[in-house]
Amino acid sequence: MILIGAVLVAAIAAAPLPADPPSARVAALERLAAAGHAEAIYHLGMAWHTGSGVAQDKAKALDAFRRAAELGDPLAAYKLGCYYDGQGDGLVQDDEAIAYYFKSIAAEAGYALAQTDLADLDIRRGDMVGARDWLERAAAQGWPGGLLGYASVHNLADGERRGVPRDRVKTAAYFRLFTQAVDASQKQLDWLAAFERKMSRAEREQAAAIVKAYRPAPTALTAKGLSGSRAADALVAATGR
Repeated sequence: MILIGAVLVAAIAAAPLPADPPSARVAALERLAAAGHAEAIYHLGMAWHTGSGVAQDKAKALDAFRRAAELGDPLAAYKLGCYYDGQGDGLVQDDEAIAYYFKSIAAEAGYALAQTDLADLDIRRGDMVGARDWLERAAAQGWPGGLLGYASVHNLADGERRGVPRDRVKTAAYFRLFTQAVDASQKQLDWLAAFERKMSRAEREQAAAIVKAYRPAPTALTAKGLSGSRAADALVAATGR
């Protein structure tokens, strides 16, 4: 089994951190934010977005994400993109182009969730080649959605016409990696077994070689994005606030 969750958060989870209550974390983040610390402003935005340590206030969250994104925080840019892609609760009008722009900042910086989101946006636009490329980058990090999407994009009936020819080897290999990264259902395992029975022996061997050689390489940004409040605690601890 590829323990994706453990791999992705190992860097932050390894260090013991103070178990401050959420309200204390928010107070420390506010002091950092007052000094213009982009990551602290992002974490404040997440606190307002989720209601952790403060009353939930998506208007304040949106403002924080804007400020942090302007200061160069890629996770804030991602959340700002999410607000333009359906999470805005009426605070902003959904705008696919704006969502794509801000999410692309995080995706280019290495955030796997943003990469799979851009793949979805590319699929909406009919750009299967762009979707494949983003999914490949997310799959390389061990992101389950990237693994599943990369397998699926190589199994399209009209893939040749859309620029991504069918590839049974990649479909089988990356779907198997996906099943190893999640608690796969019996239906998913049965589908893979049936799919592999249709492959030649050479194709099965090639797929097995891909699986054997595969090593997920999550970026530090993906690990930080997944760690949630622990990243905020790590920031507060590192700055002594």
